[in-house]
Amino acid sequence: MAGGVVAGDPATNLVAWRKALPWSVAHGNGILSTASNLLFIGQPDGTLLAMDALNGRDLWKFQTGAAINASPIAYEIDGEQYIAVFAGGSGLPFADAPRGDYLWAFKLGGTVPPLPAPKPPALRRDVTAAAVEGTLVNNTVVLNRSYSGGTVGATELDTVNAMAPQHLRVPLGTTVTFVNPASNSKLAPGHVFAYTFNQRGEYFYNDCTSPRATGKVVVY
Repeated sequence: MAGGVVAGDPATNLVAWRKALPWSVAHGNGILSTASNLLFIGQPDGTLLAMDALNGRDLWKFQTGAAINASPIAYEIDGEQYIAVFAGGSGLPFADAPRGDYLWAFKLGGTVPPLPAPKPPALRRDVTAAAVEGTLVNNTVVLNRSYSGGTVGATELDTVNAMAPQHLRVPLGTTVTFVNPASNSKLAPGHVFAYTFNQRGEYFYNDCTSPRATGKVVVY
């Protein structure tokens, strides 16, 4: 579940730069910006990152020891500026995010060392559904739907962050059709996308608008 930062120029209403990040930053990971053109943002793997606000270039990073789901803050004492952030971890959106109970404060010239990096959360959520043979569902995956009672082919229920079936098995050379009957996908409502799998292996996919759930196609 990747994320990123996009900087916009208010004078032109155009994108100034984009920076891809390995983690979702849409669950409390707010960005602190300073008058000196610095950006600070925490990551679910415990990294506090400082970037150049003019171009997104990494300037500094620090390992806090636990997932950061809070926004950094800036404050001043006796004319000296500090940056503080809480690292504790939460289950949103990564259930396996490293936990802790740390409040960090930084200033120029500080000497507190970083903590060892914890085990990071998995970038991809597990696919837990049982495999469904493509012939049972006409080699079709329906986005934003789940099967009623978990029964393959049963009446589909509207479900955000889901796909039916979640785990599809098809032979080599099969064309799989992805259908979106809802409105919360990049694939417009009622539209379809077809892809022919010409190599064996496991293929994972997400709805790029609601990427919390992961689907899998196994080609044998």
